[in-house]
Order: sequence, then structure tokens, then C-alpha cells
Amino acid sequence: MRTCSAITLVLTALLLGTTFAHTLEALPKLDYGQEMWVVLQQTLYRYYAVIGGPVELGAILSASILAFLVRGQRMPFLAAAAGTACLAVAFFGVWLLVTRDVNAQVLAWPADSIPADWADLRLKWEASHIARFVLHLTGFVLLLVAALRVRRRG
Repeated sequence: MRTCSAITLVLTALLLGTTFAHTLEALPKLDYGQEMWVVLQQTLYRYYAVIGGPVELGAILSASILAFLVRGQRMPFLAAAAGTACLAVAFFGVWLLVTRDVNAQVLAWPADSIPADWADLRLKWEASHIARFVLHLTGFVLLLVAALRVRRRG
């Protein structure tokens, strides 16, 4: 139980770090011109997918296992299940339905042919990451509550 809690909290903390970074960057990036913003999108965030993707899926999986392991204890189970739900909504709801679509469009843009609606997509991308940060932070706190409230056996 302790090992699962530790793994879940570490993976969720790493995940939270990525969306916290995006949130801190959001306001300055809204002032960037289209060329600079597109260059950043096409170059800076590669490892967020390569490393962040598996971390995010690992956090959701380990949080699900934690909820299963504490299913006999009402408060830890509710907190773990709610925390898992926050992580799942951030990925399966926000990232898959919003962020991924914007990423795919922006990555396909040639440098000399940026569409006129680029600023709308930029706002959508930034807002999706702020929403993900709120969900990740809420999920982390709930998972921490679950880990702290587990009764020791024996």
C-alpha cells in the first residue's frame, strides 16, 4: 500500500509539474507573435509527449490501483477515486479532445503559412493546459489525502 501510494504521488507530482509549467508560461506566451509562438510549439514541447505521456498514463494507472487497494476504507477510497477521476478527465477529456487536436494542427503548419485563426488556437491550447493544471492539482491533493488517511493494518 505504501509503495503504491508513493509511486502514485511521485508520478502525479511529475505530471502536475508539466501543467504547472504551462500555466506559468501562459500569460507571457499570449504576448508572443505568431512566428515565435509557432516555433516554440513546434520545438519546445517534444519531450512533454515522449516522457510526459507515459508519466500521465502511469499516474492514472497507479491511482486506479491505489483506489482499488483502499476500497474497504471509505474516506481513502473516495479520495483516491475522485483523484483518479480528475487525472482521467484531464487526459481523456481535455487532452484527447482539445489539446491533442491543437497540437496536431500547429505541428503541421509550415513556417511561411500560418493560418489566420492561429491566435484562437493559441488561446484554446493555453486554456486547455490551465484546465489540466487545475485537474492535476485537485487530483494530487485528493490522492495525497487518500494516502494520508489509509489505516495501517496489523
